[in-house]
Formats: sequence, structure tokens, C-alpha cells
Amino acid sequence: MKRLNFGKKKGLSKGFYIALAISVTAVGSATYLTLNALNAPAEPGPSNTLESTTEWSIPELDTVEKSQPGVPKDTPQVIVRESEPASETMEAAEPSEEALAPAESSVTSSGAFIMPVSGEIFNPFSNGELVKSRTLGEWRTHDGMDIAAKEGTPGKSPNDGKVLDIREDSKWGNTVEIEYGGGIVITFAGMGSDIKVKKGQEVKLGDVIGSVGNSSIVESAEQPHLHVGIRRDGEWVDPMSVLTKN
Repeated sequence: MKRLNFGKKKGLSKGFYIALAISVTAVGSATYLTLNALNAPAEPGPSNTLESTTEWSIPELDTVEKSQPGVPKDTPQVIVRESEPASETMEAAEPSEEALAPAESSVTSSGAFIMPVSGEIFNPFSNGELVKSRTLGEWRTHDGMDIAAKEGTPGKSPNDGKVLDIREDSKWGNTVEIEYGGGIVITFAGMGSDIKVKKGQEVKLGDVIGSVGNSSIVESAEQPHLHVGIRRDGEWVDPMSVLTKN
């Protein structure tokens, strides 16, 4: 009859369990480490995604309005503002002295033209009609009027004007021509030798330009007088349509 060796069998069983326990422990440790590795938070590293908590701001140009559809962000927008109307209380700029000064070539007249001398008009304007000259004995037009006055009587400027010419005419004697406003030029003929003005001189209303004389050859047979002829825009006109009796 075989003898059973229970002591040896019992020893093998104990070692087996020890080994099994160690294996289970190892597997459990490995499992724990693996789970810890999986559950551990990832280490921070470079990321291409912006965090949702990061705040960003883009500087705006003063000249770009926020609500402008269709305008690229990188394209500055020019805002045109309408100029404000001038205030009604703003004082108007005063004109310069040059603007107020009249041009040298212009002559202005003020008020009515006065008679250069006082006297009877014995030879009026003929308005193109032929009249017989007492001095020359022939028929001709009389393109002015003759005002009777004593020799030496002062002859005055009928208005403000400018002396155009002073001459000793071979027919009309001492003659003065003065330009006035409105295209009017007045000729004073048969004057004395004491002319009081010069060519180019500005004269005022009532200024003495000379005196009545008897220097006109073509009217020497007439009584002492001042011959006055008036042209408007180059055409002879009736002096009485311009002058006012004083």
C-alpha cells in the first residue's frame, strides 16, 4: 500500500498561492499605474487654439466708423463733414483801399451838371441844321452853344471830371476839354489865356478852369461869350440836354 506524502503536497500548494498573490499584486499595480497615467492631466504645451477666456482688442482709427458695411477693416474711411454755414452775425470783411479806389481811367459824375457861366444863350445848338456864321459869312452847323458873358468872367467846371486836353486851336482859340462820367466830354472854346487847370488834372464841381475870352477866330464877330460843345459817346448833343440852368 502506497504511502501518501501530504507534507510535500502541502508545501507546493503554499508556494503556488504565494506566487499567485505576487502576480495578482503585480497586475493590480500595473493596472493602477496605467489608469493613473490615463487620468493624469496633459502637460501644457504649444497650442494653436486661442483660449476662450483670452480678451483681444483691436485699436480703431478715429476716422473709421464702426457701423460701415462693405468697408474692409484695413481700409481707412474718409469722413467728409459739411462745412457749417457762416453765422449771420459775422461781420463782413471790409474791402481794401485798392478796391474802394476808383480806376484811374474812370470818371464818375454826381448830381446835375451846372452851367459854366451865367448868361444869355444867343447861338443855340443847331442839331445838324445849317446856320449862317456872322464871322465867316457862310452856312455851317453849330455843334455847340454860345453863352454871352463879359471877358474875364470865370468859367467853372459843370461837374467832377478830368482834363483831357488844353490847346490853342487855330480856329477856336484857347480850348479846354474835360471828360465827365457817362461818356460825356465838354469842350470850352474861345477862352482867355489865363487857363487855371492842367492836362490830366482832376477837377471838382464848380472849380474855375479859366475865364471868358475872345480868342475864337471863327466867332470873333460875335459878342464876348463862351462856346460850349458837348459830346456823349463821341456824338455831338444839345448842351442843354445835359446842363441845368443855375
